[in-house]
Amino acid sequence: MNNIFKYKIINEEIAITGLQEGAAETAIEIPETIEGIPVVEIEPETFRSTSITDIKIGANIRKIGEKAFYMCKKLKSVTWNHKCDVVPAFCFSECSNLTKFDFSNVKKIGLYAFYKSGLQEVRLPKNIESILEGTFSGCSELQSVTWHCQCDMIPTFCFDKCSNLTQFDFSGIKKIGQYVFYKSGLQEVYLTEKIEILDKGTFSGCSKLQSVTWHCQCDVIPADCFFGCSNLMQFDFSGVKKIEARAFMGSGLTSVRLSKKNEVDQNCFAYCNDLKKVEWLSARSIKGDIFKGCKNIKEIFISDKVKNIEASAFVSSPNAEITFV
Repeated sequence: MNNIFKYKIINEEIAITGLQEGAAETAIEIPETIEGIPVVEIEPETFRSTSITDIKIGANIRKIGEKAFYMCKKLKSVTWNHKCDVVPAFCFSECSNLTKFDFSNVKKIGLYAFYKSGLQEVRLPKNIESILEGTFSGCSELQSVTWHCQCDMIPTFCFDKCSNLTQFDFSGIKKIGQYVFYKSGLQEVYLTEKIEILDKGTFSGCSKLQSVTWHCQCDVIPADCFFGCSNLMQFDFSGVKKIEARAFMGSGLTSVRLSKKNEVDQNCFAYCNDLKKVEWLSARSIKGDIFKGCKNIKEIFISDKVKNIEASAFVSSPNAEITFV
């Protein structure tokens, strides 16, 4: 099989650079040696957009370049070796038939390494030390994630648009990055006491999300956090100090109860078309854009300690009955 590869020799070691023209093999095994010289590297984009179906990484491979298997849409099986502990950036991006991968020999997963791949289940063991942005972004077939790795932060865009991912165990997580679950299929979220930081847009666009339990240390709901969560009808704000801009914009909330400690930013509840009842028990001013576009509010209860209500605050709710309490 040695003659199917293009390669170059550097310092008495071989780096695979591609397949020979006319090579018909689709089940590929990277050899340990070629003509007695150890094969230690697969260069960037080596197998990009080829028709390979199976790849077995040779025992001597120490390094694999970015996009090595990018857009190998027929790739179904990968056998990784124990010497190469990094899955590089975009390595298996758009490998739509790759349904599984064994991470037991991996320490680091690079940027968008499995973007739009066909992975259905992901098990991240303790040997994994680092996961970078967008690793599993766009994996629309992904249904299950087991997070046992050393890293306690979920990076930005890690599971965005994973439309079949309906649940996630946050018990080992301390920080959740920007738009991690954007437009994912999550239906229920339980945020544990270990979570210290949530970043912008964490659950934005999760149209199937119905339940959120907020027990995390973080007392700020970040901007765009539940933007467009059209099936999220209830939320308990008792453990929250600040709600940032657009946090619930376009969500399915039917009622909002805000206490004295809740600080509310612009457009927080704008265009919540199912919102029927508002309880504003804080003495803070009510700005004009907080409930912008909320056309179906029927009941509004406002603390009599509120000193300023902007004229446009409830202009979108002409049929609402306002009561001062």
